[in-house]
Amino acid sequence: MLIPVLGLSALLSAPPGAAHTELVMNRQSLENTVSVETSLFGPVQVQLKNGKSGQLLFETVLDGPGIFEMADLPPDSLNNLVLNAVPGKPSKPGLFTYQMPFSANADWSISQGFRGRASHADALNEYAVDFDIALGTPVLAARTGVVMEVIDEFPDDGRARKSDLDQANVIRILHEDGSMAVYGHLLQDSAAVTPGQWLVDGTPIAQSGNSGFSHGPHLHFAVQRNVGMRLESIPFRMQSVNGMVSLEPDR
Repeated sequence: MLIPVLGLSALLSAPPGAAHTELVMNRQSLENTVSVETSLFGPVQVQLKNGKSGQLLFETVLDGPGIFEMADLPPDSLNNLVLNAVPGKPSKPGLFTYQMPFSANADWSISQGFRGRASHADALNEYAVDFDIALGTPVLAARTGVVMEVIDEFPDDGRARKSDLDQANVIRILHEDGSMAVYGHLLQDSAAVTPGQWLVDGTPIAQSGNSGFSHGPHLHFAVQRNVGMRLESIPFRMQSVNGMVSLEPDR
């Protein structure tokens, strides 16, 4: 049984960069009940397992943000619980044509395209594109959707260090077909949108930056889907005022 116990406004003040979905052990509740808290706006697929035996105890899609109770768990599993969470819900979006994520007047080039050898070799980034663009360039929503996630706290001192992989400022936008656009390496404190906000394509959402694992000021753009407790990037097309854009590097 899954019981939502907290409304939409409960997690609006969650600190940037905090864990978006986590297990909450409430010892005052029933012995076989725990809570899962998510600050993501939109669907989140979660699994609860017995970390000792590997037994799957619970799997569902939460509609965040909120705190949700998971009841009727085996009492002897409560000290070994492992939570896995993935943004979105399983979907099969088709090929879509996106708008450019910045003004037609911006000076840009593509430094890394689909399956780029530098860092686009894994499932999350196979179909990502890196746009070399000046620090502070306004970033625009490339498609209409709802803001799921805003991370805005990390400084713009990007370096080629693996330890910086989780230090990038990111905005994630959910589309009507279940796909999610990810805008990465954004300028610290530049976010112009808030989680839960619905916006149309062309809306300014932040400024380009150099946060996290970065080779220099640029915008990392990818479209992802949930394929069942796992995210993968998917191909897309992109159009400018001058027609279709080649998503291959200029050099």
